[in-house]
Amino acid sequence: MRLGGPIFKKNISIDEAVQTHKDLGFGAAFCPWIEDNVERNEYIKAFSGADIVLAEYGAYGINILDTDAVLRQKNIDEICKRLERADIMGARCCVIHGGSVESGKWGTANRENMSEKSFIESVKIIQDIIDTVKPGRTKLVLETESYLFPDGPENYKRFIDAVDSSSFGVHLDPVNITCTPRRVYFNDDFLKQCFAILGPLIVSCHAKDFNMEPRWPTVKIDETFIGNGILNYQVYLNEIQRLDCPPTLMIEHLNAGQLEAGLKFIFGEAKRAGIVFEGSENRIEYKASDSGAYFAPHGE
Repeated sequence: MRLGGPIFKKNISIDEAVQTHKDLGFGAAFCPWIEDNVERNEYIKAFSGADIVLAEYGAYGINILDTDAVLRQKNIDEICKRLERADIMGARCCVIHGGSVESGKWGTANRENMSEKSFIESVKIIQDIIDTVKPGRTKLVLETESYLFPDGPENYKRFIDAVDSSSFGVHLDPVNITCTPRRVYFNDDFLKQCFAILGPLIVSCHAKDFNMEPRWPTVKIDETFIGNGILNYQVYLNEIQRLDCPPTLMIEHLNAGQLEAGLKFIFGEAKRAGIVFEGSENRIEYKASDSGAYFAPHGE
């Protein structure tokens, strides 16, 4: 299994970027897009030579179900461009979101997001994107979310079966779909369910955490950074590790000051589970005083 995440340095050379990933124990990296062909090839060669996998390139929050036909096509064209870029870079996956039924933006909770019509339209759009780009190395994947497709492992499997393409895979973010008290309390069982249904199809996973308010008039589940919540990482890590081709595990949604605690937590959990992350052999302790941001994690 390979661990990756953001690095908090900016304006550094490719060699320094490689070394920073190695120092943090990252055997995987968020994939940027580099416009210059020579620099791009140098970047790919440097990370490949250091045995650091380019895990995921982002096409997040681009609405494939925009109700304005012109905007919808513009968004689909943008995703095609990003999938093509991801494939050129050799990223394992290009991550998109399911659509929301609205115009000019993305991500509003809407009953129609989960309608059968939206499912059918989404499947056709995903098929068209893949058929247009014809990626050779990169899989198109959907990030799981609670308020739009795919909101759980069963729905994701339905997408896999309907799209029916070897270029379409699974991106699992269990925090995003832990949306009920039952899934919070029994998150170990929910993780096992996700992997039982989707396991071999999973290309990339996200690492963060959640907590639920103990007293609230209605259910309130808050996302937090890795190790600052109650997600069962012993189960999560073991479920990933037991797969024949383990997906990358990418830390996200934390700041430079939280990364030190997050790394201490995840390496501690891995040690408890008897797991060694590939590429972590030369890891040094991260110092939270390192600041700034290098390549944007979402490839933007």
